[in-house]
Amino acid sequence: MIIRAVTLFYPVENGRIKRDELRDELVRLRELINKVRGDYGIEVRTWRVTLPFMESTWNYEELAMLINEVSNGLGYIHSSLNIPLDFKVDTDRLVGAFLRSDSYMSIWVGNFKELSGYSTSLFIDILRKLIDSGSWMASRRVAALIGDPILTPYYPDSINLGNKHSIALSILYTNDITTSRDNVRGAMSNVFRRAEDVGKWIAEGLGVDYLGIDVSLSPWGWDSVVQTIEKLYGIRFGEPGTLDAVYDLNRAIWESSSGFKVTGFNEVMLPLAEDEALKGRAREGLVTFSKLVKYTMACVAGVDMVPIRANQLGLVQGVIHDLHAIVSIKRRSLGLRLIPYPGGEAEVDLGDFGPTPIMDMLR
Repeated sequence: MIIRAVTLFYPVENGRIKRDELRDELVRLRELINKVRGDYGIEVRTWRVTLPFMESTWNYEELAMLINEVSNGLGYIHSSLNIPLDFKVDTDRLVGAFLRSDSYMSIWVGNFKELSGYSTSLFIDILRKLIDSGSWMASRRVAALIGDPILTPYYPDSINLGNKHSIALSILYTNDITTSRDNVRGAMSNVFRRAEDVGKWIAEGLGVDYLGIDVSLSPWGWDSVVQTIEKLYGIRFGEPGTLDAVYDLNRAIWESSSGFKVTGFNEVMLPLAEDEALKGRAREGLVTFSKLVKYTMACVAGVDMVPIRANQLGLVQGVIHDLHAIVSIKRRSLGLRLIPYPGGEAEVDLGDFGPTPIMDMLR
């Protein structure tokens, strides 16, 4: 098991945060994370700071820059620009704050009942402005949230609901269950138990609440969810039987986590750019954009970290409507993260995520 992220949910009082108090807390959290590595022998990949939904009284530019200034030097990433449903904002000003602060951003576009036309248009307009400014790569830090907001350590749809002061964890455990195929649920329970022990220890040491673990099964390069599914179920991902395998693995996650404190999505995740085996199946044509949409029936992140053609941006509104229909049926929230690329190549190099196929939204 690897801890993918330790996320600190930090409160905002009257639109303000005290710089020195935040810095002191982030330093103490880093010290605790270093002890996890030493005392527990568990790797921690990232550490993060998440703020609540923006409010109209906030100077959100100033707040996002403050968070970036304090957290960046300590190696944290942050989600400081979270846009609530129907929140009116100047798009140019928002995009400027987003690019200057290096924040992640979640835009809530619709609840289980209905979509917001304004918020949907805002999400698409932000992607368009990032393309026009030559900053299309930054779209990997932006997501649309479809459904009701949830407390998750997973970015970009991490929002501090209720203005809490607390800790949550996400974990990587594909290898743990691949090597225990005869007892997948037992292996999951062992992983969740270790993660919960660590999470509670960190929260107690920091003097904040423990929210729980997002027990979603997520990839990291060749620590691949797709490879895990293929080994456990004897299929080639993308062929008939894939949806059933994803759903069966989801049930294993839900059943194995029932005795633990969980928070967030808690499902199989399929972010294209982050899963090398998923990229391979996309290159072969076994996985298409339409299939990724279909797989959201059984997993939370079927359309995540997906490069698309910039000239297909006009199709995004329809995709959001399709995903909202799925969310309304399954009654579980999901995120949408697209990376519109203006070039004509078959693949795009996403830096630390490497070369990734560009998906045709009409296939």
